[in-house]
Amino acid sequence: MNLHEFQAKKLFRAAGIPVPEGEVVDTPSGAIDAARRLGGGRWMVKAQVHAGARTEAGGIRRFNDLEKLQRFAQEMLGERLITAENSPSGQPVNQLLIELSCGVKNCYHLSVMLDPHSGQVVFQGGLSECRDSAELNDQSPRELFRVEVDPVAGLQHFQSRQLAVELRLDRTIWPQFFEISQTLYRLFIAKDLLLIEIGSLVENDRGQMMVLDVRVQVDDNALIRQSELAQWVDHRQDESQVLGDGLGFIAMEGDIGCIVNGSGLALATLDIIQLNGGSVANIVEVDNGAGADALANACRLVWDSGRCSRILINIVGGIVRCDKVAAGIIDGIQKYNITCPIVVRMEGTRAEEAKTLFMQSDEKIEIVKTLDDAVISLIGTPAS
Repeated sequence: MNLHEFQAKKLFRAAGIPVPEGEVVDTPSGAIDAARRLGGGRWMVKAQVHAGARTEAGGIRRFNDLEKLQRFAQEMLGERLITAENSPSGQPVNQLLIELSCGVKNCYHLSVMLDPHSGQVVFQGGLSECRDSAELNDQSPRELFRVEVDPVAGLQHFQSRQLAVELRLDRTIWPQFFEISQTLYRLFIAKDLLLIEIGSLVENDRGQMMVLDVRVQVDDNALIRQSELAQWVDHRQDESQVLGDGLGFIAMEGDIGCIVNGSGLALATLDIIQLNGGSVANIVEVDNGAGADALANACRLVWDSGRCSRILINIVGGIVRCDKVAAGIIDGIQKYNITCPIVVRMEGTRAEEAKTLFMQSDEKIEIVKTLDDAVISLIGTPAS
């Protein structure tokens, strides 16, 4: 699971790692208000998408004029940013990070990652060619080096010193770097991270070390114990995500949300909707072991996209019990105040009991017998 830059910096700030002052906004007027609150006269404005190479794509700009900043925010919000690292259709820009710009004396690249071969945490870094704060993102480091950390011993002081030497840091900032490197390691372990990539670890013009650009990736399998991070999932960004709790998510561009069990049924549902002129907004795939809370969360995932005008629930019960699915779905509809029409097609284990639960609820639920019937109800055309 990828975090947005503003989310990663929230983690850093809470851990005591220095980051610029900033605010995340979702409207052009909010961008102006944030810049005024921050003060300073120079601001970085960063499109929040789960992709690198944002600078080259025009998603990161520096401004010293509020009118130009607002115009950029108007142009960027609601658009799709296409970079060298995402799909040809890009990703939606729903938020902007407004930060104070700072002068840069030296710039470095530092990553913390899990080596799948050795099973060890690895620090990797090098000098960066950043020249000013408008160009601090997505720069390629030079002369990469690695320091492997024993998982039993943790990051040792001599290893932090080795990192400082390899990065050619001025000795006056070694104490700052030692604290940052140790905190990065503790954060990596405590939050079940797979990657911390700091594209711009800088020494600013006041001799202070600061993180200006960072990417963080969380282990999906650990979300069950990282409840705060699990709430930070932005399913509008990634076309396909495995979310834990027995759920998988695929974001698309249409207006029909789908909750199904099994990848084969998901593909069949997608095909029949599209063949009959419909378009799918997203698909949540539920596995056979998903519990009631996971099923309620499936409803939230479908509804939170903001694009669904109707929802199809297509369940074939084999191992999974349809009545348990129904109970979780009804709970999710009520808990997340889902108001659009819902069409349900259920067959298999305890399907009749499930249909009874739906009929006894007060929700806008239509029960159909076949997938063809569901398509007719959703789209209003005969199924192919």
